[in-house]
Amino acid sequence: MTLLLAFLACIVLAAWLNARLQRSMDRAAPPANTAGLDPEAQEFLRALDSNLDLPATDRAELRAELADHLVDSVASLEAEGQPEERAMREALARLGNPAELARQMNAAHRSARRTLAGAAGGVFEVMVGAVQGYLVGLLLYLLVSLGSGLLLNSAFRGAADSAARFLPAISLGSSDTSLAVTAGLFCVAGLAGARRGVQTAHRLSRRSIFAIGRWVGICGALVLACLLMFVISAPQSWLAVPIELLIPIAFALGALFAMRPLPLAHVRVPARLVAVAAIVLIVAVAATGSYGSAGSVANSYSYDDGQQGATLNRIAPAWSGDVGLEGRWGAIGGSVVDETWQIQDPKVLSGLRDIRFELWRAVPVAGAPDWVQAWLPAPGYSAPFATKPADVSSGIFTANFDVGHVKTTRWLLLLTAVAPDGIRYRVDWRSECPTSFSGTIWDWMTATN
Repeated sequence: MTLLLAFLACIVLAAWLNARLQRSMDRAAPPANTAGLDPEAQEFLRALDSNLDLPATDRAELRAELADHLVDSVASLEAEGQPEERAMREALARLGNPAELARQMNAAHRSARRTLAGAAGGVFEVMVGAVQGYLVGLLLYLLVSLGSGLLLNSAFRGAADSAARFLPAISLGSSDTSLAVTAGLFCVAGLAGARRGVQTAHRLSRRSIFAIGRWVGICGALVLACLLMFVISAPQSWLAVPIELLIPIAFALGALFAMRPLPLAHVRVPARLVAVAAIVLIVAVAATGSYGSAGSVANSYSYDDGQQGATLNRIAPAWSGDVGLEGRWGAIGGSVVDETWQIQDPKVLSGLRDIRFELWRAVPVAGAPDWVQAWLPAPGYSAPFATKPADVSSGIFTANFDVGHVKTTRWLLLLTAVAPDGIRYRVDWRSECPTSFSGTIWDWMTATN
């Protein structure tokens, strides 16, 4: 729940800060001076402005030019002997319908050259805005994480520890959490990049921001969805995939609502106050030591390690003989289980036959945190996920299993052999075999467990 609240807070705060950074890009010019015009002329200018689909600065310039034109026209007609009221009506009649005049002005400000400039500038600004949104979201996530850790380890330490004793144990691996956070940051990046790209394309091309936002939002979301679903291969997890599917939606929202203010965009917070608050927060967290939710509970764990041995013995009882294994090493993480054993004297295994590696799906031992790597064979599976023969003739033998195509990310690796009594024994085992799923979202959705 804390991670979810922090994630939602990051989205809102990042959207607010991005809007603040982009506000300078859409500042309207000062309104035209219409004090010398009668209400009918001012209403004409308001109707014209409501039909102009141009950047704010262009609309202001056109209003000012048209107001000056009306003043000059009225003055010219009055010089010819017409009364002021009649001269104003004549000047407005010469301009025609404000909606039609606005349509002509919109078309006059658009050209193929400006369209190409808007397309190129919009694509570039999408990338700039995406990088900006990602960095802003990352900064805010770090600040929120530090702040929540400080509160849970200081003011709310007792309450957090008490709640942890009654809440069910929910285990989120560090890799799952980091993947979910990264996906969330890309949501913020997509939202910020789309908004900035549409705003820039609108200013450069002078075309309707609503039309640009509609096409960019729909087409961009479809392209992103296809890339994420079928093309881009990356580590996946059950927590990251749903958030990754929100990236195209965030992009579409950023493009479709590019001209609407984001939440809290109108709130003005001095930059100095933000900087001072960030420094104070970081110093306070550093002074308290480490940060994290309910740290004392995590550091005071206890679990039944006998349960681990008993469960393994049901699969294959431990071999009582001395096989002289000197060490085990291998790569931890990634999409491959790669482990190497070294044996002092291969002859000690001469009485055993059918020596093989067995890879079993695993679950954590109840009460043990993830970093302890205390795992049990997953219930519901009566056979290993995969087996490979072990060539022990050289004294160094390696197990290599590619498991990047399955959703399971925790494994037990057993070295087993059949003894002269006909029973398969567990010669050695390794539980520190975490992996990650690597592929597209479609690969993950269609993969086996």
